[in-house]
Amino acid sequence: MRHKTDLFTFINPAHKKFMTAFTTADIPSQIDTVEKLASWCGAILFNVNPSVTAIEGTGYSERVSQWGRFWVPADSKTREIIRLSLEVSSSYINADGKPWTFVQPISSTAIPANFKSN
Repeated sequence: MRHKTDLFTFINPAHKKFMTAFTTADIPSQIDTVEKLASWCGAILFNVNPSVTAIEGTGYSERVSQWGRFWVPADSKTREIIRLSLEVSSSYINADGKPWTFVQPISSTAIPANFKSN
Protein backbone atom coordinates (compact mmCIF):
# COMPACT_ATOMS: atom_id res chain seq x y z
CA MET A 1 0.00 0.00 0.00
CA ARG A 2 1.37 3.40 -0.96
CA HIS A 3 1.14 6.39 1.32
CA LYS A 4 1.41 10.04 0.36
CA THR A 5 4.09 11.86 2.32
CA ASP A 6 5.89 15.16 2.22
CA LEU A 7 8.99 13.93 4.07
CA PHE A 8 11.14 14.02 0.94
CA THR A 9 10.78 17.74 0.27
CA PHE A 10 13.92 19.39 -1.00
CA ILE A 11 15.44 22.02 1.26
CA ASN A 12 16.73 24.18 -1.60
CA PRO A 13 13.73 26.10 -3.01
CA ALA A 14 15.80 27.17 -6.03
CA HIS A 15 16.26 23.51 -6.92
CA LYS A 16 15.87 23.01 -10.66
CA LYS A 17 13.72 20.18 -11.93
CA PHE A 18 15.90 18.78 -14.71
CA MET A 19 17.53 15.38 -14.54
CA THR A 20 21.16 14.56 -15.19
CA ALA A 21 20.49 13.30 -18.69
CA PHE A 22 22.42 10.62 -20.55
CA THR A 23 22.26 8.47 -23.62
CA THR A 24 23.32 4.84 -23.78
CA ALA A 25 26.38 6.03 -25.70
CA ASP A 26 27.56 7.78 -22.49
CA ILE A 27 27.85 4.45 -20.67
CA PRO A 28 31.40 3.10 -20.89
CA SER A 29 31.60 -0.22 -22.73
CA GLN A 30 33.12 -1.95 -19.68
CA ILE A 31 29.81 -1.52 -17.85
CA ASP A 32 28.17 -4.83 -18.65
CA THR A 33 26.28 -5.73 -15.46
CA VAL A 34 23.52 -4.09 -13.44
CA GLU A 35 25.94 -3.90 -10.49
CA LYS A 36 28.49 -1.94 -12.53
CA LEU A 37 25.70 0.30 -13.84
CA ALA A 38 24.54 0.97 -10.26
CA SER A 39 28.10 1.86 -9.25
CA TRP A 40 28.46 4.18 -12.26
CA CYS A 41 25.15 5.93 -11.55
CA GLY A 42 25.87 6.26 -7.84
CA ALA A 43 29.32 7.73 -8.47
CA ILE A 44 27.97 10.24 -11.00
CA LEU A 45 25.10 11.41 -8.80
CA PHE A 46 27.49 11.79 -5.85
CA ASN A 47 30.00 13.68 -8.01
CA VAL A 48 27.55 16.18 -9.53
CA ASN A 49 25.37 16.71 -6.42
CA PRO A 50 27.82 16.79 -3.50
CA SER A 51 25.82 19.21 -1.35
CA VAL A 52 22.16 18.72 -2.32
CA THR A 53 20.15 17.66 0.72
CA ALA A 54 16.59 16.50 1.38
CA ILE A 55 14.43 16.39 4.47
CA GLU A 56 14.08 12.71 5.38
CA GLY A 57 12.28 13.09 8.67
CA THR A 58 11.17 15.70 11.16
CA GLY A 59 14.23 17.81 11.89
CA TYR A 60 16.50 15.52 9.86
CA SER A 61 18.09 16.06 6.48
CA GLU A 62 20.69 14.10 4.58
CA ARG A 63 22.64 14.40 1.33
CA VAL A 64 20.58 12.93 -1.51
CA SER A 65 23.49 11.04 -3.02
CA GLN A 66 26.28 9.33 -1.16
CA TRP A 67 28.95 7.01 -2.55
CA GLY A 68 32.06 5.57 -1.00
CA ARG A 69 34.34 2.56 -0.77
CA PHE A 70 35.15 1.05 2.59
CA TRP A 71 37.48 -1.71 3.76
CA VAL A 72 35.67 -4.33 5.86
CA PRO A 73 38.21 -6.12 8.06
CA ALA A 74 35.73 -8.87 9.04
CA ASP A 75 35.85 -10.40 5.55
CA SER A 76 38.94 -8.62 4.17
CA LYS A 77 36.99 -7.02 1.33
CA THR A 78 36.37 -3.53 0.08
CA ARG A 79 32.66 -2.68 -0.19
CA GLU A 80 31.09 0.09 -2.22
CA ILE A 81 28.15 1.68 -0.47
CA ILE A 82 25.71 3.74 -2.52
CA ARG A 83 22.85 5.66 -0.92
CA LEU A 84 20.32 7.69 -2.86
CA SER A 85 17.36 9.62 -1.56
CA LEU A 86 15.18 10.22 -4.60
CA GLU A 87 12.02 12.30 -4.54
CA VAL A 88 8.99 10.47 -5.92
CA SER A 89 6.14 12.28 -7.66
CA SER A 90 2.89 12.32 -5.70
CA SER A 91 1.16 11.04 -8.85
CA TYR A 92 2.48 7.54 -8.06
CA ILE A 93 -0.35 7.09 -5.56
CA ASN A 94 -3.08 6.91 -8.19
CA ALA A 95 -1.06 5.57 -11.09
CA ASP A 96 0.25 2.33 -12.43
CA GLY A 97 3.66 2.09 -13.93
CA LYS A 98 7.24 1.14 -13.36
CA PRO A 99 8.61 2.59 -10.10
CA TRP A 100 11.40 4.55 -11.76
CA THR A 101 8.97 6.53 -13.91
CA PHE A 102 7.87 8.53 -10.84
CA VAL A 103 11.37 9.53 -9.68
CA GLN A 104 12.00 13.28 -9.72
CA PRO A 105 15.28 14.93 -10.76
CA ILE A 106 18.03 15.92 -8.36
CA SER A 107 19.75 18.36 -10.72
CA SER A 108 20.49 19.13 -14.35
CA THR A 109 24.26 18.90 -14.00
CA ALA A 110 25.85 17.21 -17.00
CA ILE A 111 27.77 13.98 -16.61
CA PRO A 112 31.49 14.81 -16.40
CA ALA A 113 33.53 13.58 -19.38
CA ASN A 114 35.71 11.30 -17.26
CA PHE A 115 32.65 9.17 -16.47
CA LYS A 116 31.98 8.53 -20.17
CA SER A 117 35.10 6.54 -20.98
CA ASN A 118 36.67 3.26 -19.85
